Amino acid sequence: RRITLLECPNDAAAMLDAAKVADLVLLCVDAKFGFEMESFEFLNMMQTHGFPKVMGVFTHLDQFRTMKNLRKTKKLLKHRFWTEIYDGAKMFYFGGVVNGKYLKHEVKQLTLLLGRVKYRPLVW
Repeated sequence: RRITLLECPNDAAAMLDAAKVADLVLLCVDAKFGFEMESFEFLNMMQTHGFPKVMGVFTHLDQFRTMKNLRKTKKLLKHRFWTEIYDGAKMFYFGGVVNGKYLKHEVKQLTLLLGRVKYRPLVW
């Protein structure tokens, strides 16, 4: 199976246009910073225009100093993401960056997960 990845600019109209033709939307969130207002606006626009499948990808988890803070932040982000999307929405965590790249085994796990996702057919 082939997967085409599109990176859209940080513009609401461009994100909405990309989401209209997408089977799956990967919503990347900096876990250290948390959700931004643009993320919620984007999710709200997607709900009104026909909602594709959404999966959250949380990055920068290596910047937490203690495991207690990391667990607490993961739990808060998970609950906030589930209230905005639906309970049980898929999430993926990227631990850190080495030499400007994400860890190879984490990227491999994400691609395996993307390959197993069941997509609904687009309706025009």
